[in-house]
Amino acid sequence: MDTPAARLERVLIGVSVPLLFLTALAIAEGQIEIIGCSEGGCMNQSLIIPIVAILCIAILVVMRMTRDRSFGNAPLDRWFSREPEEIMRDRLEQERFEAADEGLGGKWAELERKGLEQRYGEEE
Repeated sequence: MDTPAARLERVLIGVSVPLLFLTALAIAEGQIEIIGCSEGGCMNQSLIIPIVAILCIAILVVMRMTRDRSFGNAPLDRWFSREPEEIMRDRLEQERFEAADEGLGGKWAELERKGLEQRYGEEE
């Protein structure tokens, strides 16, 4: 099974190609002017589609350039995991087990405290 980062790369390719096509059509139709626009004239046009396309391509390039690095050393590893599913599953299981132990210790201490409070409250 693919890593989440590999899936995201496919999604980014699938999103950026149509956005680039729409940008090319908008430029061809004159909706977006590249050459010969005045200072305020270019900003009045809708540039959302080209900006999103450039953002998708930038994220895709960063992900492709950091593909060979070890997990945790790439800038986008915090959001999109590149580790294989088996390793990720083992790591998440270990984290869940450690969190359950920490929660169990705190719950046990709370139960002991309540029991001692009840015992000493009844004796007085």
